[in-house]
Amino acid sequence: MKSDRILNIILAIALLILIVKINKYDFLKSQDGVVGVAQVEGTADKAYDLKSGTHQTWVSLTVAESKRLIAKGLAIYPPVIECMKHGKLILAKGTTNTYVAEELIHDSLTNGEYVLGYISPAKSTKKVDRSKKRNEMVFVNGAIQDISYKEILPEMEEGDIVMKGANIINHSKGQAAIMIGHPTGGTIGNLYPIIQEKKLRYIIPVGLEKESSQDLNIIGEYSKIDHENIKRKTPWLWSVKGELFTEIEAIKQFADVEALHYGSGGIGGAEGAVSILIRGSETEVNKALNVIESIQGEPAFIK
Repeated sequence: MKSDRILNIILAIALLILIVKINKYDFLKSQDGVVGVAQVEGTADKAYDLKSGTHQTWVSLTVAESKRLIAKGLAIYPPVIECMKHGKLILAKGTTNTYVAEELIHDSLTNGEYVLGYISPAKSTKKVDRSKKRNEMVFVNGAIQDISYKEILPEMEEGDIVMKGANIINHSKGQAAIMIGHPTGGTIGNLYPIIQEKKLRYIIPVGLEKESSQDLNIIGEYSKIDHENIKRKTPWLWSVKGELFTEIEAIKQFADVEALHYGSGGIGGAEGAVSILIRGSETEVNKALNVIESIQGEPAFIK
């Protein structure tokens, strides 16, 4: 009998622990039952109403296709359009920003003229084309200025835009970070203090290929711990605050839909690709699909 009471107590405690754990989750309900799982306590994850919309599709985008889609989305993003009419905009160098530059100036660039550092396979024989070099683009009321971005920074005001990509993001937490090899922080070292001081709009064009589940603030601090490097110096990670502009945000510029990161990876050129679920009305889903199909087939950055 005593052992039965002990067993009952243990079961009661276990049940209580289970109830506490379940209460940490907010299950979304509809008339048909559970339709999604909302945020876990303590996170910034978005709760999606998975019953919204009447139609859906899913698409896969290679890294190059994602970059082109992000660039096209930014070109029609209302804050960018307004800034290009009445404001100042700095477009920092980067692979994704090469595509953004092409969309803003309506011209083609070589694959290396608007790139500083980049990551490629350790034993790759393919290189970016360094035969041309172009300074960071500075726009004033939509016109490119023949000046350094450092010259325009003192004149920039709240609402003006700086665009610079990132090496890693946590989309659900709105986090981004940049690998830093320069002792003073390189381009972001020059830009970020002014961005914060003047309250400039910092837009981060970046693909979901760089998505991470980690808290980037913690990883950033971890990267600064003293260590001995083997073979080559490890860059440290600078966690920055800005407005992430991924494939999800790009798709929403073209259609009134919900877009979800639905999968990652592939083969035959789809390594690093992302899959996106798109849901909305039939008309709006088709709007998004038409734009995506128009950029599918975008050649790789380095051919």
